[in-house]
Amino acid sequence: MMMRLLPLFALVLSASTAFGQGRKVAFRTLCLDQAAGITEVSLPAAKPGEGAVTVPLYTASTSEVFEGVFPTSDAVFYAKGAGDKPVIAAKAPLAKSDRQLFVLMPGPGGEGKPAYIMRAYDDDLNAFKLGSVRAINLAPVPVRFVISGATTPQIPADKHAVFPQSSKVDEYSMYPVAVEFLSGNGSWVKGYSASWKSSELRREIVVTLVDGKFKQPTVKIFSDVPPWIEKPPGTP
Repeated sequence: MMMRLLPLFALVLSASTAFGQGRKVAFRTLCLDQAAGITEVSLPAAKPGEGAVTVPLYTASTSEVFEGVFPTSDAVFYAKGAGDKPVIAAKAPLAKSDRQLFVLMPGPGGEGKPAYIMRAYDDDLNAFKLGSVRAINLAPVPVRFVISGATTPQIPADKHAVFPQSSKVDEYSMYPVAVEFLSGNGSWVKGYSASWKSSELRREIVVTLVDGKFKQPTVKIFSDVPPWIEKPPGTP
């Protein structure tokens, strides 16, 4: 059942946080899978008289861009707990940029623990250029990519890397990609293979995981055209 953030909850959330200066960040969210019926989270109001900021957790694409003011070096999102009391739903150290992407996935759960594990990544075009791939490894083992026959350096567990899309493409601008996971015996196991389309007009966000239930390698891909660079409709 969808958990809605009621006005009373927003009021309590605002009152529970001291107003003051903080770090202003433009951000988007990307939820890999929803947890505990929480389909949206909230940020306290930045100024007295303002309402809490409600942020949806989409699983098929990134959210729209929001602005938030974070009073500490952590990004903290809240959900509604018992008696409309705010509880922390997700928390992570902020990245460096003033434009960030927050990636969320279900946490282990348990009393007093956030429903989501969250990671923050710089989302500006200097850190993540058009025509690039951001590989986020949330698997418990290293992974590597084989792109047009060339193998990338391995990406350790809970780390990420940004690399360019392949310049070796066919007549349709397609190129082959495989993702390999390091097994317990030290060998590399192919967990994914496909053809990707190269484009200097977009970015690719690729998340590697190991399915918690079936213990199988999983690769999730999200093509990303940053909304702040899109041309207005009708422009050439």
